[in-house]
This record gives sequence, structure tokens and C-alpha cells, in this order.
Amino acid sequence: MDGSTVRAYKRKCYQGRGWIARWLDRVFFALLCGACMYIPVGRFFLSLLLAAAALLLLTFLDMRRWDKFRQKLWQDAADRLRRETWLRKEAERIRQAGEITLFPTPDREALLGLCLRSGPGTTFHGFGEGREDLIAEAAAYGCTLVFHPWGQGEAPSREQVIERLRQEAPKGGKRLWRMLLHLPGNRYLLAGGLLLLLSVFLRRALYWRLLGSLCLLIGAFRRSFPTTGET
Repeated sequence: MDGSTVRAYKRKCYQGRGWIARWLDRVFFALLCGACMYIPVGRFFLSLLLAAAALLLLTFLDMRRWDKFRQKLWQDAADRLRRETWLRKEAERIRQAGEITLFPTPDREALLGLCLRSGPGTTFHGFGEGREDLIAEAAAYGCTLVFHPWGQGEAPSREQVIERLRQEAPKGGKRLWRMLLHLPGNRYLLAGGLLLLLSVFLRRALYWRLLGSLCLLIGAFRRSFPTTGET
């Protein structure tokens, strides 16, 4: 992949953070670990070693996170291309038999309209999991609806996968920012910053500042160590 495509996917993988922000996060958590050692023990050298070890570990985890994300991204794109190859061949075979393909699966009203326009004796072919209700609706109008389980075509070439990833790369603008805003870690950061700002004007400012700081800390952890499905 070219550099701009890789950067776009890395923004998605790391929830919008660039390499500077990622390094700042690592240094922050490394220093936090060192401080947790220094406060009870009081040994600067041991605290420095712990901070360095934490920094190396966080760097390794970030690299591992990107590797797993990239492998899944590649595999998903290859699987989609194989399914599309199979779908084109299957649709061509059905057309040659003089029958009709339905993709995606229509709702009940759309299916009834197709049955009325095509007339009794028409055979329709859908894909994916069978819908008994739709099969029964088609049969009531004298038509036949057959569902085919998904298959896989030939494996795509490396160039085809790269081109698909380039086409599907996240684009900048409002759409990207909307996606980043809905990520849990970013919502915590936004809430924490808002609470700290409001604490200037609200009574019991210490309470709101502690709550805002807690939100910021949770947001930082959620961004750096996302749970399954957040990336």
C-alpha cells in the first residue's frame, strides 16, 4: 500500500492518533509507571528502569496492534473479493438458465411486486441464509425462491487486494471526525475536557475536576488499550 493509504488505516487503527500523539501517550504511561514505583520506594534508578521497560512494552503492544489490524484488514478485503468473484459467476450461470437473481434479499413488498410483474412459474435466486417466510410468499403467487449459501471464488492477486484497500481507505473530513467522535475512548476525553472547563464556573470545583481527570484517564486507557471491537 502507498503511504497515504497506510496513514489513513493507521488513523483508524489508533483512533485518529498520529505517531506524535502515540508517542506522547506511551511516554505518559511510562512516566506514570515510574512514578508509581518512585512514590513508595523512593529509588530513582529503579523507577527509571521501570519507566523504560514500560515504554518498550507499550511500543511493542502498539506495533502488535497494528500488525493484527493490518492482517485482519487484508484478510477481510481478500474474502470480499473472493465472494464477489463467486457471486458474478453464480449470477451469470443463473442468467444463462433464464432465471432471475435477487441481490440483496428483497423485503416482502418488493418480492411480491417482482412476483406480480414476472408472473407464475418464475424462479428467483437469492443468496445467504434462507428466508422461509419469503419462500412461502413467493410460492403463494406461483413463483419459486431459491437461496444459495455463500461460496468463495478464486483467491485474488496481491494487486487486487491493494487496490480494494486503497478504494476503501477512510477519507478525511466530517465523516472521519464523526466516526472518531463515536469511539468510546474519544467520548471520555471529550467529557473530561468539558468537565474541567465547566469546573471553572461550577460550585464544588474540586469534585468536577476530579471527575474530569478520571474521565481523561479512562479515555487515555481506552484509546491506548482498546477492548475487542473498538478498533
